[in-house]
Amino acid sequence: MELLIVMSIFSILGAMTFSAFGNLQNTVKMNEYTLTLEQDVRSVQRSAMLLERSSGEKWLYGLGIDFGDLESHDDGVYAVFKWCSPFVDYGDILTKSSLPAYTPSKSLGAPTGIGSESNGYLTVTSIGSSCGTNATSSLSIVPGYDKSTTTPVSDITITEIDGKKPRFVVFESVSGRTFFYDTNGELLNYTIEGKLETDPMPFVITINPESDVNTKIITIGNLSGKINTESVQ
Repeated sequence: MELLIVMSIFSILGAMTFSAFGNLQNTVKMNEYTLTLEQDVRSVQRSAMLLERSSGEKWLYGLGIDFGDLESHDDGVYAVFKWCSPFVDYGDILTKSSLPAYTPSKSLGAPTGIGSESNGYLTVTSIGSSCGTNATSSLSIVPGYDKSTTTPVSDITITEIDGKKPRFVVFESVSGRTFFYDTNGELLNYTIEGKLETDPMPFVITINPESDVNTKIITIGNLSGKINTESVQ
């Protein structure tokens, strides 16, 4: 009888130790992921400000991060891209106005006359491996960002902005200013006249792990691009 009691105690202690170890692993993994994401956001913004173009590339509207797979996966994977303009260099109104790929003479979202592009919207229909010499704007995936760092298995959500789901965070070339776009490439936080809304919302990612690890709320500021991570029990 005493032996059975001792074995039961050891079984309970073993289970508690295993659970504690698992939670510790998940906590370390979560902290590593959020730190990597913070570093990537700052790195992409800095690269946009330095305007790092490859040889032969046209002007870049900016660099961005595509968070489109966050909610469909449970490990926090994202991708970095270049937003390539159809212009060889800086100078056209679409490259030097207050918003990327925008002309003030037209409403936000109006046809620009360049292919099927919309005024001030992100081009999401063309994604390739390089900018090339396209006659229209396009997106090009930037390799080299670590995809091996993932979250513990989690429920990941992105907070809506004005009833629309944000997907892309873009850092404007040279200025580093930060803009948010939905799945269709529509610019968020701005009126149809291209004016910043009175109370612009940040880009908010909530990571709620299935294990007993604190929820992480990651916030990227509109225009500033400042990233902040909050831990919530």
